[in-house]
Amino acid sequence: MTFSLIGRCPNTAAFGAAIATSSLGVGNRCIRLSHGRGAFLSQHRTDPRLGDVGIAALESGADAEEAVAKAVAGASDIAWRQLAALDAEGHSAAYHGALIYSIHGHFVAPNVIALGNILCTDRVVLAMRDAFDAAANQPLAERLLIGLEGGRDAGGEIAKPVRSSALRVTGEDGIDEWDLRVDNAEEAVSALRDLKIAYGEKAELLRAVALRPNEVPVSRNLFRASVNQIEALGLENRFPTARLTRNWTLTD
Repeated sequence: MTFSLIGRCPNTAAFGAAIATSSLGVGNRCIRLSHGRGAFLSQHRTDPRLGDVGIAALESGADAEEAVAKAVAGASDIAWRQLAALDAEGHSAAYHGALIYSIHGHFVAPNVIALGNILCTDRVVLAMRDAFDAAANQPLAERLLIGLEGGRDAGGEIAKPVRSSALRVTGEDGIDEWDLRVDNAEEAVSALRDLKIAYGEKAELLRAVALRPNEVPVSRNLFRASVNQIEALGLENRFPTARLTRNWTLTD
């Protein structure tokens, strides 16, 4: 019940994925990424452990076909699974289990593979790949989301509504550039687009908070509210914030 794609940016070594399904909480189950090393998807009656095996193989230097083969070889009930890998050279591979009873498949191009199962039509995965390719001038996260929207617009999966979706893109320093998840929505692809727009306004600030916390000033309103609450509860000895105001740079 899933349509998805994984992609690579050759300029930044980033890998990313976009995915949507009618079941809940897809973001934590199907996607595995490693910056500069590869991406792996495990879906259709998903066993997240297969994703762990696949991404570990890519991190050890395996190519896409080897990573998929390793996940397949070590798994029971593999006939129910659908897998895809994208390696550090931008090559891809997929596996479709024999017990997948629905319209399913995959399409590839350099640095991308799109796949899906329980689809409305066999055009869905092709539409995702083509939409991704047509957005070649966009950053990887936007290309992936455009690809996902292309799959939705081509019919998506046969079960409706699409409840959950996710968008992830790796970043340097071990911190993802994007990690957005819609776990339960009336139309999860549109909700993911809204979330990306909202998060994009804060993305640089949140990255700075992680990497350069001393450079990020503290909200004056939050600071004053905290000081007032400390005073109201008589906790000044435990939290001497008011006496140490010089330690923080405040901003409106």
